[in-house]
Amino acid sequence: MQAKLVIEEKALDARVIAEKGLKVFSPDRLRILESLAEKPKYPAQVAKELKMHLQTAYYHFNLLEKAGIISRGATEEKRGALAKKFVFDADALAIIVRERWKPFSGKRKKPPNYFEPFVKDGFLDAKIIVGSPDPHGPHRARGSELCSMELSALLGQYASFEYPMYYLDTEVRESTLNQNLFLLGGPKVNTILEKANKHMPIRFDPDFGIVSKISGRSYPENVGVIESFESPFAENKKVFAIAGSDHNATRVGVLALLKKKRELEKGNDFDANVFAKIAQGFDEDGDGIVDEVELLE
Repeated sequence: MQAKLVIEEKALDARVIAEKGLKVFSPDRLRILESLAEKPKYPAQVAKELKMHLQTAYYHFNLLEKAGIISRGATEEKRGALAKKFVFDADALAIIVRERWKPFSGKRKKPPNYFEPFVKDGFLDAKIIVGSPDPHGPHRARGSELCSMELSALLGQYASFEYPMYYLDTEVRESTLNQNLFLLGGPKVNTILEKANKHMPIRFDPDFGIVSKISGRSYPENVGVIESFESPFAENKKVFAIAGSDHNATRVGVLALLKKKRELEKGNDFDANVFAKIAQGFDEDGDGIVDEVELLE
């Protein structure tokens, strides 16, 4: 079986070896594979190249073929007899310890610094959680964060993902909370964000609207927040929140991610070491859809 071995942004074609293949390895047989990786060759060619006795070479070739590591290629007549070339059509050998395959679609863009903790080796190391569209939670609210589609398209520039990519907040179990998380929607519609609210650098306050612990300022409810912080649910994990008091304000946060990458990478205006931003949206063309955004801190 062939597989793709990916390290950082480079890939090799690898031959996957089973348990029986492990038993045949030796320094001489690895040298044979290195020789065959250049091009198909006859055992006699390899024996001469490696200064190996011909019968010893045949013995090694026989074991490698039985293990499924090399295969027979073209046959030619030499001195009245049929000679067969052998092929090793891979760049590397791979041993599968756990069958946990991930999608791979080649080179992707380098993620901005605020996404780096959530992308590992080209894969999304996080789950997205949105509010359920059914009435739920203490506020009996319905989630409508369709801007999760825009967030997913954005993340797709930097990472592949494993199914399922997202959960409704009503579907979340402890095993999900033990991962890195993207939380979409305010505390009324997303019960998981409500649990994390008191840990957020910019939080939702029922009396004062949206309050920044960093600047000490309060903001009206029509702004969106974009922030990353240590997960209160699991050690060494992070939460990325994009939220507002309603789906329009949450969408402003997503729009900021789409339009303000350079400004976002600078961190908060009052503390550059904290990634927590306030975004205000504007409908400049008057079509009822926010199309421009300004960062307030």
